[in-house]
Amino acid sequence: MPKKPVDLDGLLDTETRPTDTGIPQRGAEPTASDKPSAAKKRKGEKRLTLALDSATYRQLRMYAAETDQTHQAILETALAEYLNRATT
Repeated sequence: MPKKPVDLDGLLDTETRPTDTGIPQRGAEPTASDKPSAAKKRKGEKRLTLALDSATYRQLRMYAAETDQTHQAILETALAEYLNRATT
């Protein structure tokens, strides 16, 4: 004996909109204020990833905090100094 089809017409309310809570729903298009600001890329800049062991990373973080510098600034300076010594 075939099953009777289930009528789902009354389950969806397509006439009203949900209450706007201000919290973005999953799958919603992000607004300009929701997007995290990406770091500005400098002209001619190339990006790379650096993997450090936890002890070295901790040292870098501590030095950055003590000298009020970014990791980027510390690593750029250190690499420039190293390359100057290595190529002269």
